[in-house]
Amino acid sequence: MPKDYFNDPIEKETGQSFKASPQALMFERLVSELQATLEEEVFFDDSDWPHGFDWSNEADAVWEGLAEDATLLAKFRTRNPADQVLCRAAGLIYRAICAGLPIELEAVCRQFAEIMKLPVPAHAHFLLEEAQNCLQQMGDRAETDDHKRSGADQGPALEA
Repeated sequence: MPKDYFNDPIEKETGQSFKASPQALMFERLVSELQATLEEEVFFDDSDWPHGFDWSNEADAVWEGLAEDATLLAKFRTRNPADQVLCRAAGLIYRAICAGLPIELEAVCRQFAEIMKLPVPAHAHFLLEEAQNCLQQMGDRAETDDHKRSGADQGPALEA
């Protein structure tokens, strides 16, 4: 059984513990792996690894695995309303991972904000907040990467 990463913070935040459903456990694991992947990308981007070390293939494989996990969770059928919301959120996470443009990611973030307005128990809301933070971080990185690419395409700046 996977470690229950979020139950302690949820209990501290809300004063209640919960019995996690399979969907909640899968969503928790998805968010945890999403957080870890984002942290690792920041580490590799900010580190002083020699330019000969290309980690992009490994990162692509990790993102593909996360997208697959999100797809599997999005396809789950459940009658529990909180689990249905988590499954819908997983579908949006899949779309965010596969987004090719920052504007697509922004659209996913807006849809995720609508999901956040749905009435769900505290434990599900906590997981959704963590996922929303990850999506925001993904959006920030995509925007930064987009600015780097557009700046590089313009060539050197001319001084007057």
